[in-house]
Amino acid sequence: MNNHVIASALNREVLRNALLVLIVLWAVLLSGRFSIYLAQAATGQLPASMVITLALLKSVSFAVFAMPVAWFVAILMTLGRWNNDLEAVALAAAGFGPFNYARILLPSALLVALIAAALALYIVPESIHYGHKLKAEASQRADIKLWRAGRFMSLQKGKLLLFADALSEDRSAMLNVFVEFNDGQQQMLISADRAVRFQDENGNRFVVLENGIRYDGKPGHADYREMQFQQYGIRVGESEPAAFRWAGVASRNLFGNSELPAIAELQERLSRPVAVLVLTIAAIILVRFVPGRGYYTSMIAGILIFVLYFNLLGVMKSDMAEGKVPALPGLWWVHLVPIITAIIIDRLLRWRLWNKG
Repeated sequence: MNNHVIASALNREVLRNALLVLIVLWAVLLSGRFSIYLAQAATGQLPASMVITLALLKSVSFAVFAMPVAWFVAILMTLGRWNNDLEAVALAAAGFGPFNYARILLPSALLVALIAAALALYIVPESIHYGHKLKAEASQRADIKLWRAGRFMSLQKGKLLLFADALSEDRSAMLNVFVEFNDGQQQMLISADRAVRFQDENGNRFVVLENGIRYDGKPGHADYREMQFQQYGIRVGESEPAAFRWAGVASRNLFGNSELPAIAELQERLSRPVAVLVLTIAAIILVRFVPGRGYYTSMIAGILIFVLYFNLLGVMKSDMAEGKVPALPGLWWVHLVPIITAIIIDRLLRWRLWNKG
């Protein structure tokens, strides 16, 4: 038996299936995120020009998430087909067992794991950081293009009503502006020739009115007054401190950091390449040749193992970040779950088949 031919055929089919599964998963995840960004752009939360850039940045995160899944499913598909087509029968008769499959697949899995490590540790954090930076700039930018002339705009939870008759040619200012403010206690009307948006160093957002008149109170009452001004600022949004996200921190800044959220983030990044190797072993155990074991049985078991594995990683990371779980064992024990579960399922399936026999 030519082991080189078997290794070449097995690696080629697994890599082909992995690539196909990866493309499908990546496309599904990306299309969902793209639709979210389109909706945000339609409602003015994001500039339309930023949608594609943000989607491409997010696609890197989706790729590193999908890589272990695609590799795992590809092994299940390939070895499952070999079982169904009786190729595994011939190999098993020649003494070709799980250790032989592992010896062939683990070097390729190591290569995939190295790619996942490079993405998870270096490229993904940079893409996340840049994406957050773009979003912050978009929210802080005084972008009058997101506003429209000829319609009323409700601000400050309905307390402030603003109307602009037109926009300047460069769309950087509103012209012939009318403002009504009423919070139940104070009533104010303002008309101005021009208005621009402004944001101070603390992140507070203002509409600055120029060359106008302010009317306070109700006409005919003692507290009614008129005041002309050259510039008058109205705050339309309070500063919102940017949420700190460990996901966008460079990996070099996480190594040696004793904070539990930092440790949890680093362990999750390292889990991506580890997951490739762990799932490779679990897949080989699940689809090892056993007479009477169906293709779909191993596939369903594999999906259940994957869901359990990745959900546990997410829960444990969250608990560690909140201080509920110590840094050791941290997330590391979770990587034993797929292998142990695969062994248990394999034993149960064998026991069931023997009892049937």
